[in-house]
Amino acid sequence: MDNFEKRLKRDAQDIDADPSPQLASRIEASLQSVERIEPVRQKRSATSNLWWASSLTGLAAAAAVIALLNLNQSGPEPVLPEQTAFQTVPDAREYLQQIQGRLPLRADTAEFTHGLEDELTRLRADLEKARKKVNQDIDFTF
Repeated sequence: MDNFEKRLKRDAQDIDADPSPQLASRIEASLQSVERIEPVRQKRSATSNLWWASSLTGLAAAAAVIALLNLNQSGPEPVLPEQTAFQTVPDAREYLQQIQGRLPLRADTAEFTHGLEDELTRLRADLEKARKKVNQDIDFTF
């Protein structure tokens, strides 16, 4: 920074500019009229730390409300069946067949030739192939 400052001062001295007498008098008057202003120090009042106390009070009140809400929730937990039986699932095939003519939708019953784990493995493989293809397309595009 010292080299930069020295170079600026040297460049400023090399500039051959003589101000007019009017400009010189105005600059001199401006410099004489400037006074050093001391920054006004603000006194810390006793209330300046009240925000800390109010924050803690608000936090305590919020904790109390949460505790009261949790205590007032008394009641038995709903008992869920371990497995959903096939008969309890609503049959939507009739509804799907009714709207089939209006929508480009083909609703057929899924018939798995293999176990669900095999189907899941094949689905993951298909998704991985699609991900690789999309990555190749993106790399080619950009």
